[in-house]
Amino acid sequence: MLRKANNVFSVILDDSTKKEANLPLAATTVTGSNLAQGAVVVADLGNNRLSAAAFLALPANGQFRILQGLGAGRPIMKSPVLTKSRVFASVSKHVEAQQQMTIVGYNGTAGALPTANDTDFWIKIRKRDNDAANRSQPMSLFAGPVRTDATGTQEELAYLLVRNGLKNFKDEPANHYLKFEAVSDAAPAASSTGDVTKGSRDITNIVITTEVVGDTIVITDSITGLTATYLITAVGATSVTLNYAYQGTTELAAAYDFGAAGTDYGVRLTGIQAPFNVNTFRDYYANRFTATFSDSSTLVSHMQGAFNGTGMWQQVAMDEYMSYGFEGENNQLAVPSTPRTQEVKIPGIAGNKSLTSKYSTLTLAWEESISGLVSMDGGKGAVIVDLNLEDNAGTGVLVGIGSTGDELVKVLGPVYGFAAADFNE
Repeated sequence: MLRKANNVFSVILDDSTKKEANLPLAATTVTGSNLAQGAVVVADLGNNRLSAAAFLALPANGQFRILQGLGAGRPIMKSPVLTKSRVFASVSKHVEAQQQMTIVGYNGTAGALPTANDTDFWIKIRKRDNDAANRSQPMSLFAGPVRTDATGTQEELAYLLVRNGLKNFKDEPANHYLKFEAVSDAAPAASSTGDVTKGSRDITNIVITTEVVGDTIVITDSITGLTATYLITAVGATSVTLNYAYQGTTELAAAYDFGAAGTDYGVRLTGIQAPFNVNTFRDYYANRFTATFSDSSTLVSHMQGAFNGTGMWQQVAMDEYMSYGFEGENNQLAVPSTPRTQEVKIPGIAGNKSLTSKYSTLTLAWEESISGLVSMDGGKGAVIVDLNLEDNAGTGVLVGIGSTGDELVKVLGPVYGFAAADFNE
């Protein structure tokens, strides 16, 4: 997200694959040739690497910089000059983002959709996009209106709203904003497993037992633990077809139950991550929306709020991009825009897993007195050091991985009161 910069901020990016063992020796002059791309060090103003002991021995008015390698043939990225006693350090651990979740009708414990014959219903969503043209003003989008038949039921209405919502939002750009799923109190007795693919109506590679058209099917997403309700519309030799596309996580041997329908139904709306493109200024944030239902007596439950997370790769990318403005680059909506340096690890790019595309942040805030020189206020800003975490048994960690980021924390931590373990998820 766009960050309030005060006077100036500088961004240093650590790559966990760059190891302390490959750094130039302590007291050696750091250059673009001996500091690998993505490696970070603490150095004096002569660019000589400072060890933990040397940094500890610096006087209170001693000055230093954080350096980042940008690769052979390129200059080193340097933070502003920092005075040892005037730095205030803080640590922000990586925390995953989460999307908003709202349910109209039955929410798992209470609520129900209305039952009315030959009646129109709709869900109105107010949503704000994050591109330059639309992010300043919310827009209204709808699931519906849909009309029940002469024997209207909760089940019928739930599926009408879900299918209509998916169709309407499919026409919206890039991410379609929201996903719609039916939920119910159905508890079918028969169970099986099969392969499910997000966006497909078919469950494949199953052994058909007693599944028949018209059965209610409840699928459990093993990643989120949430269930969604569907109807079987066709049965094949080793597959069944659902009445709307599966909206959960693609997985093999997903668990599902099938059989009798439920009594109470609802429609679950879940945000989908907004498109992000730092070079075209599509800012990053988790989707936020409001949902109202045409029948005001129906329960609308806010199940989970949107949270942008901390140390998400998109936030790191935006910080990196914006900091280049302080380096003298014209990155502010230039035509064409100046592409940022591709230093941030993006999940799925160049083999990066999501667990190795996580960052915890060390912020070194600083303030210098320049009163009477160019301003009556102090000069202030921050050096933001995003430390890349490694995957360790499913958790992002910094401690003990031997990276240059790990070493940087060992140098600064004893003075400013933090340790590598403080950065672990």
